[in-house]
Amino acid sequence: MKSKKGVISVQFNWVFILIAGVLILLFFGSLVLKGREVSDLAIAETILTNMQTIMTGAEVSVRTINPIKIPDKEIRVSCDSIAVGKVSSPITKNKIVFALEAIKGRTLLAWALDWNAPYHVTNFLYFTTPNIKYIFINSGNAEEIYNMLPGGINKIIIEPDNIINIKDTGNYLRFVFFNQNPETVALSPSLGKLPDNKVSAINVNENFNEIEFYKKSGAKFKSAGNAIYLGNPMILGAMFSGNSRDYKCNVEKAFNKLNIVSQVYERRTNALKRLYSGTGCISYYSTPIMDYSKASIAEIKSAIESIEISNRYLQSSSCPTIY
Repeated sequence: MKSKKGVISVQFNWVFILIAGVLILLFFGSLVLKGREVSDLAIAETILTNMQTIMTGAEVSVRTINPIKIPDKEIRVSCDSIAVGKVSSPITKNKIVFALEAIKGRTLLAWALDWNAPYHVTNFLYFTTPNIKYIFINSGNAEEIYNMLPGGINKIIIEPDNIINIKDTGNYLRFVFFNQNPETVALSPSLGKLPDNKVSAINVNENFNEIEFYKKSGAKFKSAGNAIYLGNPMILGAMFSGNSRDYKCNVEKAFNKLNIVSQVYERRTNALKRLYSGTGCISYYSTPIMDYSKASIAEIKSAIESIEISNRYLQSSSCPTIY
């Protein structure tokens, strides 16, 4: 009996040791995981703080491309926020940032352009990476938009007949069409085999001031929404955007800013009317500045043209200009 009790006691001791060992491993394992989580959160917060600084700096350096080294972490961008992992930071209504939903890689390319309608309204900020290749199909206004892009952007321009010859180069591919239906285009077998999220397209319908978004489905493109545009900087915004939803949100921000800025110029124009009443300048201050949130693109374009003409006449007549 004593021998049997001794065996049971030894077995119990081993079970106790095993349980204690597992608990100790779990404890230290949880500490490691917790430490890693804290570290990841700290890295994410640092990246987001740096991204806010990058946005402010790049927005000021208009028409200058800024290659910026970033940690190899996925940065998710939407119209109103930037996120890394579980941490996010808001993008204010004053900042208009066009980018793909997910930025990956160690180099971020930040570029800004001013948007005028016709007076300066705001600056658009564009984010991309060298891994994203923009393929312009040469028709309509393609060459002009292509030439607006700085040299650091990964871009080519090809004739429509050469689309079928584009092969997989390991890049994310964005096709940019003008006045053409991408759904009628056949992609090469090489591109057809790629995951659908590796290839996308936009079409600029210049007759209707409309941008059409497309996703890849096999070796074809299928429609993924549309939206309006006003001016070349918005065409570029659509090109850099990941989807029509974020693009529309940014366009809405832009037109809200246009309304605010237009109210300032309307007050200036009315003050100049009163000041120069009875002079030869007065007739050129009658150009109406409208509520752009309720106007069509055709009406906005007509109003812009009218303001530009009045401004030129005022300048040539040595009168104070509207803007």
